Amino acid sequence: MDPDRNRLKQLDLLGSVGAGMLGAGIALVFAHWLQAFAVPALLIGLLVHGWAMFEKHRIERQAGLLQPVWSVWTYRACWAILAALIGYVALILSGAA
Repeated sequence: MDPDRNRLKQLDLLGSVGAGMLGAGIALVFAHWLQAFAVPALLIGLLVHGWAMFEKHRIERQAGLLQPVWSVWTYRACWAILAALIGYVALILSGAA
């Protein structure tokens, strides 16, 4: 794998984590006012992130771009976490949690 491509993927991941932390911080600061929007925002974010992640990796595969092992495992772990989050939200909405 090209060292520059590896570095770009690391920075892409770091930027995504930073954006997520920023969003979480904003939500915590304004938690009282944002409570009514929590589940819709979570679901919209989950759908948008999931679609973008899927499409990005599909395009990279079609282009034959080699992926570092850590990137493949991060991608798979993210889908597992998103699936668990969907299950948890379903429990909350059903009143079981």
